[in-house]
Amino acid sequence: MKEEVLRFCMALGARQSRALSNERYAAGRKMAAGKICSSCKAPLPLPHTPVVKRCGFCQDKHLVLMSFRHCCGWRCRFTTEAKVRLPRQFTFNDATKVRELATRGNGLIDKWDRDGFELDLQIGRGGIWLRLSYEQYKAIGGVL
Repeated sequence: MKEEVLRFCMALGARQSRALSNERYAAGRKMAAGKICSSCKAPLPLPHTPVVKRCGFCQDKHLVLMSFRHCCGWRCRFTTEAKVRLPRQFTFNDATKVRELATRGNGLIDKWDRDGFELDLQIGRGGIWLRLSYEQYKAIGGVL
């Protein structure tokens, strides 16, 4: 039991130190300058205009927040950018299904996203932004 509490505290501390990191501020400045995509953080082609924009891959994607929690299994809920909860929910027995769902939804693009997602799984709750295609968005109850 003590090892489990220690792992929880260490993961929580790592999550808080990630939140205080300067990396997200640097990415925010690059997004505002029009140098990187606001969704996947990929470099954008020249010329750079100071406006937030998306790359060609993310242009037709829907951003959806998948929040998950370990309570009688792994429970996943979905919320749109406009903070509207989508009707579809999933409950999985193990974390590998949650990891697969995040991978299929293009949520684990860079190291920053993967590390934060793994920390959230260790803690037992968290969320990640998914970049869903039209078919995926419609499958979880999204209406255009």
